[in-house]
Amino acid sequence: MKTTTFALLLLAAFSFSACQKLTQTTSFTGNVPLYMSYDELRTSISNDNDRSLENPGKIVLYNDWILINELEQGIHIYDNSNPAAPEHMAFISIPGNIDIAIQNGVLYADSYVDLVALDLSTPTAVEEIGRTENVFSYTIPTLNMDENYPVARIDQTKGVVIGYEVRDVEETCEDQTCYHEYIIERSNDGWLGGGGLRQEETTLTFGDGAANVRSSASSPNSSIAGSMARFLTVGEHLYAISSEEEIKVFQLGNADPIEVNSFRPWDDAGRWGIIETLFRLNDNLFIGSNNGMLIYDVSSSNSPSYLSHYQHFTACDPVIANNAYAFVTLRGGTECGWQEINELQALDVSNIMEPSLITTMGMDQPQGLTMDDGANLLFVCDGLSGIRTIDFADLENAQLPQLSQTTGFDAYDVILKDRRLHVIGSTGLMQFSYSEDGSLQEISTLDLR
Repeated sequence: MKTTTFALLLLAAFSFSACQKLTQTTSFTGNVPLYMSYDELRTSISNDNDRSLENPGKIVLYNDWILINELEQGIHIYDNSNPAAPEHMAFISIPGNIDIAIQNGVLYADSYVDLVALDLSTPTAVEEIGRTENVFSYTIPTLNMDENYPVARIDQTKGVVIGYEVRDVEETCEDQTCYHEYIIERSNDGWLGGGGLRQEETTLTFGDGAANVRSSASSPNSSIAGSMARFLTVGEHLYAISSEEEIKVFQLGNADPIEVNSFRPWDDAGRWGIIETLFRLNDNLFIGSNNGMLIYDVSSSNSPSYLSHYQHFTACDPVIANNAYAFVTLRGGTECGWQEINELQALDVSNIMEPSLITTMGMDQPQGLTMDDGANLLFVCDGLSGIRTIDFADLENAQLPQLSQTTGFDAYDVILKDRRLHVIGSTGLMQFSYSEDGSLQEISTLDLR
């Protein structure tokens, strides 16, 4: 009896202690977050038209304008009516901005966790006409972060993180709750903000004597962007990658964009991956992820339906396509994938339900790409190795000969319009014309100032 009572008391004591959370106090030197309150964020859109381009992100083209994202800060607008000498028109301050799309004179942009709509009728004095709050995942920026130190605990109730200061930190944590706060959070390629990767939107239209990869909608009222898009207009809807695994669909044309649908692509495919880019060809949406390409039917623009997928090794993955082929660049050795494999993959998508690999081509650090479908020319950004021009006319025989390579600059993404290439990278914006043999001729360079 005494033994049984003692055992019960011991068990009770153990059970009580197991229910208690262990606390610990940790001291370290780290990146301490600086916050902008949500109220301040939602009254922060303004013009700072004298600001110079310093840290370029994505680009979109709209009529005679070039819009260049200043990473996590806002958008520069340039008048490109004379491509030999683009002129700076305005800068729109949008905290946390990474991605943009334009339709019917309205600019849609991420601002940390919010989606904002801006009237572009007077770009030097823009007005916010709509905002949909808390539709993007909470992320932290990488700019001004000292990567020699961990990140201190984030308190999302204080607002959005706009920067850091390195100082000593003392934190009291329960169990393992401190651990995850110490990790430097990143998106797939180190670019954070409302969307993550610097990307653009594209699709295929025809005109000016050659078939060019153009905007996701053939209407002149929509913007033209590149292959790294995370925002994409489909009819009167905006598709936006809202987190690593989810795409949201917004109804446009209202003061505030209205969320009408959302889906998780890899759930439909029965596999898991981090989604990165969007590309539309006719009624098909091609989704690039870090371990494959997925294809959806968007003929009903507010209700996409899964068609098929192609899986590859883990890497950064933008994709473009025509009716016969899809081209995917895979960049490894980064946050996108640990394997040091960098290549271009050409896929057969003539049967949209069964995409298959045709051939591969080695690259250095491939990123964005575009094509002139009528001339069978593919232009691939290869980081500090510049632009590679590739002939895909004989792809039926698995041939992808490189015609030329233009070097001396950093190439992140490229947009093709009116037989001109618009190339963006960390060194600035370059514009090129090109000949039938694929050789590039420089038109202008917009250097950082």
